[in-house]
Amino acid sequence: MERLIGVDIGGTKTRVGAVWNGKILTRRDFPTRGLAEICAVIREVLHEVGWEKPDAIGIGAPALVDMHQGRILCAPNLPPYWNGMSVVDELKNVFACPAYLGNDANLAALGELVYGWQATDFLYVTWSTGIGAGIVAAGRVIWGVNGQAGEIGHLPLQPDGPQCNCGKYGCLEALAGGAALCARARERLGQALSAKELVERARQGEPGSLALIEEACTAMGQGLAIAAELLDPEMIIIGGGFTASWDFLGPKVMAVLARFSHAHPKVELAKLGDNVGVLGAAALPFHFPFR
Repeated sequence: MERLIGVDIGGTKTRVGAVWNGKILTRRDFPTRGLAEICAVIREVLHEVGWEKPDAIGIGAPALVDMHQGRILCAPNLPPYWNGMSVVDELKNVFACPAYLGNDANLAALGELVYGWQATDFLYVTWSTGIGAGIVAAGRVIWGVNGQAGEIGHLPLQPDGPQCNCGKYGCLEALAGGAALCARARERLGQALSAKELVERARQGEPGSLALIEEACTAMGQGLAIAAELLDPEMIIIGGGFTASWDFLGPKVMAVLARFSHAHPKVELAKLGDNVGVLGAAALPFHFPFR
């Protein structure tokens, strides 16, 4: 398999790339909507690189997935019609090639393992619309029984906290995820702000925004501390949209991590940047754990 398509479905943006020998030949970014649009973009990418069809397609989704069945079980940050969708069967029927589905954070961890930092024991954490993680131990991704391992975003840190889109209360994602922060800004500040705007207002010292960001960084630091205590990783690799403001957010998160964990892993930003999801998805056909 050499002609690979990597699909990285995000809570707000989807990326589709044509990958050859670990290199992205072309990539398209577009707002996340439905599978029909993804198929249309895959066709455009195939035409651009001159491939009649791909050898395989890998798909990462911000969701609880059944990797055995190639189906999305629950996608808290996607529209409801994604829940229960048999993504793999749909793509197999359209493109007549093997297709493989995994959780997006696990695939990002795979991307960093194969093409990025290439450490053997690390936790990859994506901090964006939602929050997820992938675990690598002894040079292998830890998938779990159904491919759902690493759901750090749904650790319940405050049982009496705000309700998460997953249905539970006080999850890390409900305290620090981008979508949740925007919702809390509307409630507390009475303004519709994007996560980027909220961070910039906090950076400028606006009290309400700063309080929300401080709370989010505290929750993220606590979540990382729990994971560090449990896993004792060599590294924690941070990816996702919030890394664009890591110079401001990172010291706040690191201070909490140091306060609550005896482990002292290195913390680095994703080496692959925003290509990590596409490259991880493209690597999945070679590393799929349930054949």
